[in-house]
Amino acid sequence: IVRNPFRAPLIRAPRRGRATMTSNEASVPMGILERTPGVARMHVHTSEKMLSDHELGDVKTSSTLFSADGRLLACVGAENVTIYDTRSNAVLRTIACPGTIATHFSPGATFLSTYQKANASGAGDEKNLSVWRVATGEKVYACFQKSFQSAFWPYLQFSDDDAVACRAVTNEVHFFRTDDFETRATRLRVPQIALGKLSPGPNPAVATFVPEKKGIPGSVSVFPPPPADSQGVVEVTPSARKAFFRVNEVDFQWAPDGSAVLVLGSCDVDVTNQSYYGETSLSFMRADGALDCKVPLDKEGPVHEAAWSPTSKEFVVVYGFMPAKATVFDAAKCEPKYQLGAGPHNTVRWNPFGRFVLLAGFGNLPGDMKFFDRKADGKYKLVGATRAACSVTAEWSPDGRRLLTATVAPRLNVDNGFKIWRYNGELLHHEPREKLYEASWVPAPAGVHADRPISPGSVRKETDADAPGANGNGAPKKAAPYRPPHATSGSGNFSLAKAAPEDAGPGKYRPPGVVSVASAGAKQPSGPPGASFVEPAGQSKSAAKNAKKRAAAKAKKEAEAAAAAQK
Repeated sequence: IVRNPFRAPLIRAPRRGRATMTSNEASVPMGILERTPGVARMHVHTSEKMLSDHELGDVKTSSTLFSADGRLLACVGAENVTIYDTRSNAVLRTIACPGTIATHFSPGATFLSTYQKANASGAGDEKNLSVWRVATGEKVYACFQKSFQSAFWPYLQFSDDDAVACRAVTNEVHFFRTDDFETRATRLRVPQIALGKLSPGPNPAVATFVPEKKGIPGSVSVFPPPPADSQGVVEVTPSARKAFFRVNEVDFQWAPDGSAVLVLGSCDVDVTNQSYYGETSLSFMRADGALDCKVPLDKEGPVHEAAWSPTSKEFVVVYGFMPAKATVFDAAKCEPKYQLGAGPHNTVRWNPFGRFVLLAGFGNLPGDMKFFDRKADGKYKLVGATRAACSVTAEWSPDGRRLLTATVAPRLNVDNGFKIWRYNGELLHHEPREKLYEASWVPAPAGVHADRPISPGSVRKETDADAPGANGNGAPKKAAPYRPPHATSGSGNFSLAKAAPEDAGPGKYRPPGVVSVASAGAKQPSGPPGASFVEPAGQSKSAAKNAKKRAAAKAKKEAEAAAAAQK
């Protein structure tokens, strides 16, 4: 009998005097997979022990993929793809497909898609894009795919119930009934289509992009699937459509329930000459066509990232030149509702329940991370901040209370390893590696983990030991050596990413030009004798009233002077 380390433990009434599990501890063991050169290895993470060996052991593979529920693990080898059952830790299926470079499980893990090299070391003369039924290992569909781009993978997309599959080809989108792939596909006519993406949710729809050509603007359309009894080439009226100018490429971000889609457009040339890397735009479209508009972003610059909440009720956008802004938008009307603050950020991650939000800056940014807790009234409270330098990836755990960051090759070939953080930015574990290619959590089925609120007293605040001028024992802190102003943010290249104090913190959304309460009540600087300060454009009510009185008195005085002159 093989024990499953991910099975929920039997909970008994605690004995008197024995320590019980607190609210901030992991109630169910979780798995972590790491891939080093030639080998993948799994660990078990619990609140009592950060890492322990998994019974699956080491697996020789060049890439790995979990199913959405974590029940299956596909490991790619030189000659075949091996599928493991993580519950029994046994080999479930071995599929012979040499030269495989990409795999994908359908949402229900009924099918596995593979892409092979189109040469002698891969598929050879056979079709190189295949779909396999996991239960039997039978190949149910195959076709030729000439080129491969990871941004467009998987080329064959499945609905959440695995009942419908679609694939975008030249001028058409092919729809299949997965219970019978041999039946001729229904072909939806979309001339000049460049990209198509199927939505999640109970009512799937496909979003298509047609780029601009010969002065004709590009367009994004949302189509429902063709009727089940239709055959051959069909034309369906789109439920939503929007035209785009100066957009060469798009990326679709569907809401988890499929009710709306965010369209991140990009153009190679910035007509304003503000960016060497072109320009980006973000648009919002409801699948039923009730609303389509540009997302109102109040700062110039690129759109770094947009991410939907798992509840589909709101989304976060990180945008603008550094220091970038992060704003929470209401998905019902596409209106800004809350600000997470400005700073050196380009990454946002929601935890699986939409309770905690990570705002971070990776890549060429120093790695600052901020953790927010979403309250019941829609406000976001900062519960911790830290720095994960040189991190490449960040991923929330299935229970939503741990964060895994990793420094992996080939993005970075030094200081490889992964770290486990608590939801308030507290570092729990650091596991260094000489070379690491991948580190990720093992997914868990829905319902295994419960959404738990923040634990009492877990908000990280600045202590006296962290405050300037103290060393933690009450003695004055030794003066630090001089550092030039451009190096005070960690590196000279990041000084421009520091935001003003009134803009760095979270708060209710304020339109541009509106002064915050904190800054409005601040005392104005005292200038030299006789100097007067010009009132800002956004005056307070009392200032506007006084200005109106002064103008009326001046007009009255001028009128009296004119009357006296006439006499």
